[in-house]
This record gives sequence, C-alpha cells and structure tokens, in this order.
Amino acid sequence: MPESFRSLLEVEGLVSGYGKKQVLSGVNIEVMPGEIVALIGHNGAGKSTLLKTVFGLLPAWTGHMTLDGRRLNSLIPRKMLGLGVCYVPQGNRVFTI
Repeated sequence: MPESFRSLLEVEGLVSGYGKKQVLSGVNIEVMPGEIVALIGHNGAGKSTLLKTVFGLLPAWTGHMTLDGRRLNSLIPRKMLGLGVCYVPQGNRVFTI
C-alpha cells in the first residue's frame, strides 16, 4: 500500500479493562497522517482506558494496534516514548512547581 494511504495509528477489535472488568469491547480507530482526532464521551466511556492500552499501561486482551505499520501490542511505555508517543493523564498538578 502506498505510504500516503497507510494509517498512522490503527486500532482494530481492541478489548481491554482492569482486572476482570472489561471496559473496551471491540474498539476500532484509524488515524491517518496529518489528521487531528479528539476522543469525547461521558465519564466511564473508556477514553482513558483506550489511551492507556494504546500506550502500554494496560494490556490489550484481544485485538491489535499499530503505529505507522509497527505492532504495538507488546510494547512497554518506555518503548512507546522512544517512538514519540506519550500519555499525559488528566488532573491537576501534573507538573510540580
């Protein structure tokens, strides 16, 4: 596939959660190069769970994730940082003064 048509980030059939509590059920997302994407939804919709799973803070139970064609499923956060991907949690006092 020509590189101009390849997804930058692709999430397909992603299932994840906390302990035995399933939060995500077959999530699919495709982000193309140059796109700006926003996740919106009410509290508890799974936005943070999705981002934590993509970043490697939570395991993907099933499904796959790729970044620029590279599989992400088994990468730890340190490796994600090396790829230029970071996760900044919501909340006050993220940075100390």
